[in-house]
Amino acid sequence: MASNKPTDDSSTAGGDINSYIRATFDDPSSAATVKFVSSSALDTQDIAITGRNAGGSIISENLTLVGTTLVTTSNVYERILTCVLSSGAAGVITASGNGINKITDIPVGESGFCRPFYDATSNISTTKTLYDKVFVKNNNSSSALTSATIIEVSSGQYDKINFAIEDSKKSAQTITNRTTSPTGVTGGFGTGPSGMVGGALAAADYQGVWLKLSMGAGDASVNSFYQVQISGITA
Repeated sequence: MASNKPTDDSSTAGGDINSYIRATFDDPSSAATVKFVSSSALDTQDIAITGRNAGGSIISENLTLVGTTLVTTSNVYERILTCVLSSGAAGVITASGNGINKITDIPVGESGFCRPFYDATSNISTTKTLYDKVFVKNNNSSSALTSATIIEVSSGQYDKINFAIEDSKKSAQTITNRTTSPTGVTGGFGTGPSGMVGGALAAADYQGVWLKLSMGAGDASVNSFYQVQISGITA
């Protein structure tokens, strides 16, 4: 994710990559308590969880992880907005919903995950456009990803969200707030597929991607998702 992830429409958005927080798009299969467990007994630390309940209200709590023992939230979540550990994960921490359907993993050394467009709401009488920034990164330490292409997953909110590739890799571009259009995306917004700058991601290289959410006047709340994927060739 980007370093600046506002929860309002007035704070700075974007910036350089925060490699410790990943974007996530998955939810419990239905409203449920969320279960956390680590592959390491050393993960005895706190995790701050924020999400929405079945009625759409934002709820939050702090939960203490107990290593390889499964722990469960007190709240029932329909979707998760953010989860942040108090320190980097010692093992792989798995978050799951009911039926143990996996929501996501927090890899070793990372500290959480976050959903794009946190608490996005429409205006009653006018259209509204929001921008959020994510990154795609090659975590391989030695191999490049060639013919690298970003592809929009055509389901959920794909009809309301477009994406644009930043003009240069590893860009730290910010915007005044998430209602301000970024300038460093001369290729413009679309639905892709879109090739990476230079056509490849070298080992440990990363590329910024701006997301554009267009909401109509009075758009109602919807429990849905949006996702981009990256494809390519590696030796």
